[in-house]
Amino acid sequence: MKKRLLLSTLTAGLLLSTTIIQAKTDTKTLIKEEITQTQKNFKKAPKEITEALNATSIAMQNLQNKKIDEAKKQLKIATEKFDLALKNDPTLNIVPFDEQITVFENLSTVKEINNILKLTQELLKQHRLNEVRVALAPLKDEIDIQTISLPMKIFPMATKDALNALNKGDSKTAILTMAKAYNTFLIEEAIIPLPLLKAQDLIIDASNLDKNKKEEAIKLLDNAKEELERANLLGYTTKHSPEYKALVDAINNIEKEIKGKNVVEKLYDNIKNDFVSLVNKSEAEKNVNKYEDKESIEAIKKSKDFINEAKKDENKTIK
Repeated sequence: MKKRLLLSTLTAGLLLSTTIIQAKTDTKTLIKEEITQTQKNFKKAPKEITEALNATSIAMQNLQNKKIDEAKKQLKIATEKFDLALKNDPTLNIVPFDEQITVFENLSTVKEINNILKLTQELLKQHRLNEVRVALAPLKDEIDIQTISLPMKIFPMATKDALNALNKGDSKTAILTMAKAYNTFLIEEAIIPLPLLKAQDLIIDASNLDKNKKEEAIKLLDNAKEELERANLLGYTTKHSPEYKALVDAINNIEKEIKGKNVVEKLYDNIKNDFVSLVNKSEAEKNVNKYEDKESIEAIKKSKDFINEAKKDENKTIK
């Protein structure tokens, strides 16, 4: 019972904690703007490729239901659509066709995050890994972007091979060929740290304030430093990076200027540029390319049951 209480209390603490930010743009608006921009930048695949993928998905469902003629028909459509896409643009290689965006928002303060990290260190010493996993799981404050792409040098060939196999009466080979083809979809992952977005927004707000609003400007800059520290504790950057140090030093210099002569226009311009550097250098911002090894995206989800059934049939045949 004590373990359950500990886990529940820990999770509740993370969910209920709050960070007070006096920024004009609230977090939800920042997230919405970032998602809108990401979606705007996403280049959709040619309609022929989308139609071809849809046809292969229907073909898989038909094969699952042992409707071989219908499967042949759809695979033929897919083949023709892929050929047309390549005819229209022979340079097609890795073609993005789907983008999935997930937001994880954490409202814990620097003090609360530090307390959680200290707790997990103690739990690790006691080898209480399950509790460590539960404690660390909510410590994500980010926008995750997953872009799914089609390898045009592989997938269309697999569709043709599957169709040829069906024409020869070999549905088993067709099934395995398409199953392997779906596993070649390329996944590109990127993470946008929300603390860095918030800190940048706070600094922009401070730079737009009237020079007489010194206390309000300093409060915004202090909150920006808090967000930078949160980014550090959550693993999105490190205090030892030159970019992080430059930003903190720049904020401190601006605060000194505000309290003094308040000549800060150029300092603000420099700090905005430093932010671009920090985000680009952030390990969390680096894209990771990999081949997906399981049916996890929409087109594959539709054929997941089909593939499982195919494997069962294959095992029965072997036995």
